[in-house]
Amino acid sequence: MGPWLVPLVLAIFTFGTADFVVAGILRELAEGIGRSESVTGQLVTVYSIVYAVSAPVAAVLTSRVPRRRLAVYGMALFIAGNAVAAVTTSYEVLLVSRVASAMAAAAVTPMCFAAAGTVPPEGQRGRVLGVLSGGIMLAQLLGVPLGTWFGSMWGWQAAFWMCVGLGALVLASMLALLPELELPPTAGLRERLAPVTRGPVLRGLSAMMVLSAGSMMMMTYIAPISSAAGGVGTGGIAVLFVFAGLAGVVATQVGGVASDKLGPLRTVAIGAGVLVAVMAALSAMVIWGSTPFWMLVVLVMFMAFAIGMLNPPLAAWLLGRAGRSGNEVMALNASAMYLGTSLGGVLGGLLLSLYGPASLPLLAVGETVLVVLLVVTAGGRSPRGGSGSAPGGPSQAQVAPRTSQAA
Repeated sequence: MGPWLVPLVLAIFTFGTADFVVAGILRELAEGIGRSESVTGQLVTVYSIVYAVSAPVAAVLTSRVPRRRLAVYGMALFIAGNAVAAVTTSYEVLLVSRVASAMAAAAVTPMCFAAAGTVPPEGQRGRVLGVLSGGIMLAQLLGVPLGTWFGSMWGWQAAFWMCVGLGALVLASMLALLPELELPPTAGLRERLAPVTRGPVLRGLSAMMVLSAGSMMMMTYIAPISSAAGGVGTGGIAVLFVFAGLAGVVATQVGGVASDKLGPLRTVAIGAGVLVAVMAALSAMVIWGSTPFWMLVVLVMFMAFAIGMLNPPLAAWLLGRAGRSGNEVMALNASAMYLGTSLGGVLGGLLLSLYGPASLPLLAVGETVLVVLLVVTAGGRSPRGGSGSAPGGPSQAQVAPRTSQAA
């Protein structure tokens, strides 16, 4: 690993913060623009949908744009979008600004993960992917609470100005630390999208979508689950989120290292086994209804740890089968995560209303088993013959000699 990784992690952290910060300032923002909270909340939905749709399209359209230039242009658009959001009180203008920010994130994020899977030596790729995944967890643990606090202290505009500042920091670090990454060999659209049509990649993307659906379902409805399990109130739920965030940050690093040492499939099996056990225990605790708070904290931490541990090996496994289309596959991976997030909220709400909170962990057990089955039965090997290596090798993405030494 080297200094080139710093701007990539900062970018992932910044995009994650910008995505979810609206949830933290929802009440103040709704009052400020004169709309209901339900309507204002669609600013999050729009961001997610635009991101999911734009990521694979941007990956194809920008395939011949130099990576460093793409990153700089993307961050400039992100900064502009959030600056507009900070100075307007028009809901329609806010929607447009969120679209711009989401398109910028959709263009840059896949490039970050593709670089993490190709620049480092093969034995370090899972670890680097884990560091990048940690940026997402840090956004939920630090970025969103900080933006919420800014919004409560200085008005909702302060949260968007914070995103502008973060974007400027990312842009400066990219100009200073991000080297030129060589473009992949020239290929036609059909050739670049060929891995996406293969069974193993499709199954891997489906596994990521199912994992995202299950994890977001559990985190979205952790309040009714913990309330039913042990009568936890608002203050206790905040504590649960903090400990879950801390466990998730640690888990992404553990998952990355384990992916390098044990291989992606074994790491997925371990993380899935832990997650199934925790979900079964949570369901039992809901039925019991008198769970001590400390026990819920432990269970939620293990849940977040297992979820965080699964992301890096799944990303490494996908990159190992992407060939020269790593950027396109990572773009679709990001889309799958956002689509899964939306699906998890819908499924969770439906089950909660029909069968109660005990049904949510049980569904998560089924989703976790499905993730393992999708990956294990996918078959296929990477284009270079390895079962879990990242794509391409030197011809896929290289850095200048000075950066190769630093990595």
